[in-house]
Amino acid sequence: MRAAAAEAGLDAYVATSDESIAYLTGFRPLQLERFFGVVLRESGAAVVVPKLDEGQIAGASASLERISYEAASDGIPELVAALGGARSVGVEEDHIVLARTLALENRGVAPVPAGSILASLRARKDAAEVEQIRRACELVEVGLEQMFAELRLGDTEQAVNARVEGRLREHGATDSHPLILFGENAANPHAQPGIRKLRAGDVVCADLSARLDGYWGDLTRCATVGPAGDWARATWAVVREAQAAAIEACRAGVPARDLDAAQRRIVEAAPELGQCLHGAGHAIGLALHEPPFLVPRTETPLEVGMVFTIEPGLYQHGTGGIRLEDDVLVGPDGPQILSTLPLELVELPS
Repeated sequence: MRAAAAEAGLDAYVATSDESIAYLTGFRPLQLERFFGVVLRESGAAVVVPKLDEGQIAGASASLERISYEAASDGIPELVAALGGARSVGVEEDHIVLARTLALENRGVAPVPAGSILASLRARKDAAEVEQIRRACELVEVGLEQMFAELRLGDTEQAVNARVEGRLREHGATDSHPLILFGENAANPHAQPGIRKLRAGDVVCADLSARLDGYWGDLTRCATVGPAGDWARATWAVVREAQAAAIEACRAGVPARDLDAAQRRIVEAAPELGQCLHGAGHAIGLALHEPPFLVPRTETPLEVGMVFTIEPGLYQHGTGGIRLEDDVLVGPDGPQILSTLPLELVELPS
């Protein structure tokens, strides 16, 4: 990271997002309103932390200089001191608070938007990181299988999502985002699970993600309550074809937008079944959603070691939604699916 920052003409770099701090140091902070950041200089690295949170960094590398500040400070004087006279300083522009960049400018520091430098390093996972994502996928797979096995008529979305989240945490997840939606609610991919009860004939769209030992797994599967109707069968088949096309395109050198185009050609050819509301997916790792994003505007070429969710979907207002999602590694010889859960339209008892 120091070499990349120097190549970009930066005197120093300040990482402030939880995930970037975890990537650089091995510990993930609990950030609230106080400044918490890691400073990288040519001569070394330091962490600037509220005195209240010194205990969080007890296990960090001894090579990381500790700089803490009292409640009377906002952390900016200590950050400037840690920069050691650096003027051109890279920052994560999508994360750092504007008031802090203005405060740095008032003290003679020139913050430079440079989040892409660290993001590009994080995007290429090594073998250990890939294994962590694979393990997170295994946890999510178990969660999906147990959820479908226990789902019964009359269950509410709220109760089912809460039950699944609790079970994921019991099995080691440090964070999770279940999004299990019934019937017409599933036509909104990011709907808030509510008091809607499961009814015969419903389509269930179950999107489960969990963070295990720092890394995320994210999978989606669908089911019907009773035999699948014509819409569910036809839509599932189209989405399955779209996912296969996008996965096949998940190869080194291919622009990210080409994966979206591969799925979009298929789902948009069936407007009678529903709408295509989102791109093909996103990178995943220390954050649930990371760049590059698989959308039409992203020209970034894929590189070996990147891991993406591939998750095309179709959504019909008043009926429901079908989405299929797996986590896929860009391998040296082509795409590698990191999850093993069968791709099938589950049929639940009615």
